[in-house]
Amino acid sequence: MNTIRELVNQGIKVLQRMKINYNSTIGPNTMQLINISKQLIPNLQKEQPEIADILNNALSTINFNGFISAYSFGDIRTCYRILASLYNHPKKIFISHSSEDKDIVNGFVKEILMLGCKFERTDIFCTLDHSAIRTGEDFRNEIVKNMKGCDFILCMISENYKRSEVCTNEMGAAWAMDGKRILPFKFPNLPFDDMGFLNVVKQGADITDKSKLDELYTELCAFYGLSPDWINYNQRTADFIQLVNSKTGCK
Repeated sequence: MNTIRELVNQGIKVLQRMKINYNSTIGPNTMQLINISKQLIPNLQKEQPEIADILNNALSTINFNGFISAYSFGDIRTCYRILASLYNHPKKIFISHSSEDKDIVNGFVKEILMLGCKFERTDIFCTLDHSAIRTGEDFRNEIVKNMKGCDFILCMISENYKRSEVCTNEMGAAWAMDGKRILPFKFPNLPFDDMGFLNVVKQGADITDKSKLDELYTELCAFYGLSPDWINYNQRTADFIQLVNSKTGCK
């Protein structure tokens, strides 16, 4: 799905640069669109075979004696619009954390996700440790309902998180779901060996590990078709790590 999304976004950008009439010749933009579409078709054949067929037929007729066939171009543009509506769904990130760690989590949301990745606040679901949701089945259902619409689930694991029944239930619900990208980040003052019942999270990364934050940024940009801005992101990451160190007393 990521490959389809990336190719669709590339095609949309080319289409936005193209304005044709009945006398438009085949040029660099058209050739770029054709090349992207040729890469897209094999990826679509399993998930969207009808769109793949329409796109393939349009590519075979778009070049009319060196001029762009307006009808074929219209079919290609329509295919990309449909694919964009299918694959460019809103960004949704679920953050599981303890309310005792709200300063660090708010810093992560602001610096890394909003200022660094350019997400909107509505793209992000944040949970609270002290919740009004009742225990038992109602509680689990509420967690599951909020997680279902998300692509990524980030677990901010700290000593406060470990002591929270709400947080551990969220962790369990996250790992029980299929098709979700779960990324555990531990606080710097929590050694991996002290994670106790959360020790299953072997791939957890330290929240101040710059290389891991860079991996997250790369993955989010690829998944959502974002254009990386490393100069901006590096500054936001530095500000966030400084915040964490000041709150935890780590260096």
